[in-house]
Amino acid sequence: MAAVLLHEFVPPTAEILVVGAGGGIELAALAKAGPEWRFTGIDPAKPMLAMAEGRLAAMGAADRVTLIQGFVADAPAGPFDAATCFLTLHFVADDGSRLALLEETRRRLKPGAPFLLINGCLDKASPRFGRDMARYSAFARFKGAPAEMASMAAATVAEQIHLLPPARDEALLAEAGFHSVEPFYRGLWVHGWLAHA
Repeated sequence: MAAVLLHEFVPPTAEILVVGAGGGIELAALAKAGPEWRFTGIDPAKPMLAMAEGRLAAMGAADRVTLIQGFVADAPAGPFDAATCFLTLHFVADDGSRLALLEETRRRLKPGAPFLLINGCLDKASPRFGRDMARYSAFARFKGAPAEMASMAAATVAEQIHLLPPARDEALLAEAGFHSVEPFYRGLWVHGWLAHA
């Protein structure tokens, strides 16, 4: 769906900023979907970027991707035709840092450019929290993860991830200057939005 939305809004030779490039799974999928798209991927973790580099080289897309170790503020000014931020924002605390990441991303986009955000969202004080963590573990076990690993993953999410209610992320998108925010994905406590700079 992310690729479909990007095709709807960007030119065939788009320049796309990928915030939280990680190991390159998202970059590889988008590079395949847009064979003329060029990407700048940014991530603070050097080992993850090394994985991304290997993955992109194996599929012959390395020449279309620039990888930068750092944060959004370290990315080129652009302006980019689009940006994505998948499963990254929930690692950033809501102490001004999360808003700053969104503002820095928007600054690097052309006016009206699409921004695709996928983020873990859940109110830790909600009665749903325990139930959703149990479902998260059950799904991991269903997909073949050992029970101990599934439990550890759920505990990590509960204790170390900065989960906020979805309404808070929508408010932060608006505060950062994004408009026309609309949901395009939801899977348990993972939400996806399309917004525009």
